[in-house]
Amino acid sequence: MGTLNKHVKIGEPLATADALGRGMIKAAEKNQNIIAVLEDMGFPGLPWFAKNAPDRVIECGIAEANAAAMAAGLAAEGFIPVINSFVFACICRAYNQIRQSILVDRFNVKFIGREGAWGEPGISHNHVEGIGATRVMPNLLIVNPADAVESEKAVQAIMDYIGPVFLRVEASPPPLQIFTPDYPFDIGKAYTVKEGKDATIIATGYMLTEAIRASDLLEKEKIDVRIINMSTIKPLDDEAVIKASEETGAIVTAENASIIGGLGEAVAACLCENAPAPLVRVGVEDEFSQSGRIMKDVDELKTHFAFGAEDLAAAVRECLARRERLHKRMRR
Repeated sequence: MGTLNKHVKIGEPLATADALGRGMIKAAEKNQNIIAVLEDMGFPGLPWFAKNAPDRVIECGIAEANAAAMAAGLAAEGFIPVINSFVFACICRAYNQIRQSILVDRFNVKFIGREGAWGEPGISHNHVEGIGATRVMPNLLIVNPADAVESEKAVQAIMDYIGPVFLRVEASPPPLQIFTPDYPFDIGKAYTVKEGKDATIIATGYMLTEAIRASDLLEKEKIDVRIINMSTIKPLDDEAVIKASEETGAIVTAENASIIGGLGEAVAACLCENAPAPLVRVGVEDEFSQSGRIMKDVDELKTHFAFGAEDLAAAVRECLARRERLHKRMRR
């Protein structure tokens, strides 16, 4: 791989669950107003809460709409309620309550929602519509961390942020270790993992791992790819997108989510309005996810949805071909 930027050191894959727990505990130790709201699910750092702050744990059971309304009431009284569950449950089952009771008044409620195309639970739990469903909701910040270090830092950052937040936690294979412990996570700012002049991959969440692997493949073909980590999906870092378009002229987006309403559409809007360039979107197309096994040598859903490094590399080649065709038309 080409030269990586500061605060990037690639290591073996590492799951993010423990990091989320560490971040939550650090935030809860600092701010006594943080309250864990359960929906018949676990919670990051729950053993710490049970031992040290049992009065800051509320179990709502499988009643997601009620939990959202209750969280709004707690936030109105100055608390910081944090709801943790699958996205199909904590967001989609409570969509109206979130809109009416939380977002209209911009109450300080945090949602940690898990979704993504991978895993064995099937269509119900392998939810892929969350980004599109929440991007249209006013006053809601959307964050999608890429590795364990960023997950820990993101949890703490959203607790300091005043306002409603959706922290998207992906159901996926463990991502690579990407960032160093001193990585400066900043809400609303993209981070360039690797510079490059030929094309840019803008990735969010787990797909940053596949973008890094794709860059290794493309480097063997002497294709120099810039890699941008777009961990804040809303608000989008337009400045980073525009700069990438102007300097590389070919953009590929990568998300473990539906491309309808997702990161790809957000980037497309930015490009169309500011710095048009060929764009290829990698993500789930107009379909639901499904069940799939992750085995030693076969990842069924990665293959089905074309989410692998080879697929991303092919998307970059296609984007470069589109740019060349565009340049030929312009030279006529």
